[in-house]
Amino acid sequence: MERTAVSTRAALTLLALICGVAPDLAAAPATRPFTPEELLATRRLDDLQVSPDGKWVVFTVRQKSLAENRDLRDVWALPVASGQPRPITRDGRSEHPRWSPDGRALLVTSSRSGESQLWLYELAGGDAQQLTHLWGGADGGIFSADGKQIAFTSEVFPACNGDDACNRKTQAEREQGKVRARISDKLFVRHWAEWTEGKRTHLFLLTLGAAAAPRDLTPGDSDWPTWRLGDGDGYDFAPDGSALAVTHKAAAGEAWSTNSDICLIPLAGGAPRSLSASNRGDDALPRFSPDGRTLAWLSQSRDGYEADQRKLVLYDLRAGKARVAADLDDDVLSITWRKDGKAILTPHLEKGRFYLESIALDGKATRVSPHPAGADFALLPDGTAVMVVSGMNRPPELARMAPGEKPKLITSFNVEQYAGLDLGPAPEELWIEGKDGKKLQAFLLKPPGLAPGAKAPLVVLVHGGPQGAWEDVWGMRWNPALFASRGAVVLMPNPRGSVGYGHALTEQITDDWGGLPYDDVMRATDAAEQLPFVDAGRTCAAGASYGGYLVDWIAGHTDRYRCLVTHDGVFDLRSMYGATEELWFPEWEFKGPYWSNPESYAKWSPSSYADKFKTPTLVVQGELDYRVPGEQGLQMFTALQRRGVESRLLWFPDEGHWVQKPRNSQLWYRTVLDWIEQHSKPSR
Repeated sequence: MERTAVSTRAALTLLALICGVAPDLAAAPATRPFTPEELLATRRLDDLQVSPDGKWVVFTVRQKSLAENRDLRDVWALPVASGQPRPITRDGRSEHPRWSPDGRALLVTSSRSGESQLWLYELAGGDAQQLTHLWGGADGGIFSADGKQIAFTSEVFPACNGDDACNRKTQAEREQGKVRARISDKLFVRHWAEWTEGKRTHLFLLTLGAAAAPRDLTPGDSDWPTWRLGDGDGYDFAPDGSALAVTHKAAAGEAWSTNSDICLIPLAGGAPRSLSASNRGDDALPRFSPDGRTLAWLSQSRDGYEADQRKLVLYDLRAGKARVAADLDDDVLSITWRKDGKAILTPHLEKGRFYLESIALDGKATRVSPHPAGADFALLPDGTAVMVVSGMNRPPELARMAPGEKPKLITSFNVEQYAGLDLGPAPEELWIEGKDGKKLQAFLLKPPGLAPGAKAPLVVLVHGGPQGAWEDVWGMRWNPALFASRGAVVLMPNPRGSVGYGHALTEQITDDWGGLPYDDVMRATDAAEQLPFVDAGRTCAAGASYGGYLVDWIAGHTDRYRCLVTHDGVFDLRSMYGATEELWFPEWEFKGPYWSNPESYAKWSPSSYADKFKTPTLVVQGELDYRVPGEQGLQMFTALQRRGVESRLLWFPDEGHWVQKPRNSQLWYRTVLDWIEQHSKPSR
């Protein structure tokens, strides 16, 4: 996308916005509107890794390409002290950089050769070296402390016992057959957005300079590490190189159990040993202390509850004992050991914003800075953090934050593009009182250029999860600033079930999906419609996943909204149970399978109230969504059509639970925004 030249004043205005400073918006008038195309062109930064000497930070830069209809991703490096970032890769297919212990090279996962493999890049330059050539690809490579070995994951057919030629032959035999049928004897048969096809993820070990092929450390019919969405590497080398810690879940009952263990695999040989067998919940993200004496991980105590509180566990490897080290009344989100091994840093979500917390080995938690920070960060040797900072209407950049100070910007990836855009004022907070007197937070984003005394329609966005939250961070899906750019006030309530307000509030949604959470959203809508700049009566509501469920529920319980948008929403809980993959989710939320608690499944199903549907509704569904399968959207659309309610179906045959392909995302935003704008116009 071509860019016009921008003034220094405009650039400084955006820098101030990114850093959270309130500039004089009149000093930099907008030259063009914020559109889906502008959003897709935004560069996003993640996966920060500091070099061993602390002088460099590498990270992945992502940008959606409409021309290629895919995400471009490359690895960049930035000298921390001063200077400009420079690309390490230029193929648009590289990510997950990890430093060699001597700081001279980077291990990168790249599909530049056509399939995901491990590549080694020398920081001084020269040709990259491809390290793996496996049928199942290679991903998530990490170095041992001496730099001689690399652990990574690859897909395999378990019966092949790590033999790559066998994997290739098995796949070829399957593709040669004319029958496309699948035969399965157990769940999972499909997961997230793919059929499992009998494949597993295994942990491999590659010895650099050796002639031997990478060794499968985890043969058998189960996944190593346990599959999780967006959790980071599920394995870690012991500092002395003697073992790998990895998460693992037994194959038996894996579709209805969340019980995963932390296992220690001795690299000299021997069977994996579980360190957390006594805990029946999920154990994840193992990280060794710098001296190798302690292994930290995140632990949930209740089997089947994927949103159970994550607590920090410290395991004394000499004594063989584990203890809960910290209870923040909310989730511990990640583990970053301080260089001296005396504390762990983690982002803490509180009331929609992230703060850095330092947790000492005795469990005492201390806030590193009173100022909001970024959840994706890395530590410099002096304790300064480098992090991704952003906001609901502030695109991402990198910043440094010393203890006690505000983040200070150190990159300008999006400054030129956004200097000519007006994204409006920073989000405001709206606090309401729930039915039981509980104080609940909502974010409010005004449209840019709203004149004094003017009124605008209201768009209520309901978040998914349901154990999720609206956070003051930049998003590519359901970007609030893009909804506001069409002239609407955007309301983002965090009702019961939301995270970041104490775990007791999170748990209040269990077996009450359409109860207090629905009432919370109605009260938030009431409060927003009473604001002087909101044109009450021109309100629409939209949401995805659980947010889509609540929109379906709204359709059967009130006609107060001008229009609705439901994306991959749960319509009928009983049929959802029979087609979804992770059965632990409905079994926890509704107290068992539908045959053991049919009353809850009927009570909380939007399908039970379809006879009351009246509101014009846009239904969006991904055919490859196996979490909330496609028939849920079709059932909702069928009910609306049969009821004679104005409705439209937007169906994506090549998307799962999220719309990710750039052209599909462009169509999604245009369709959703047009639907809301069309129905929220002033009455004649």
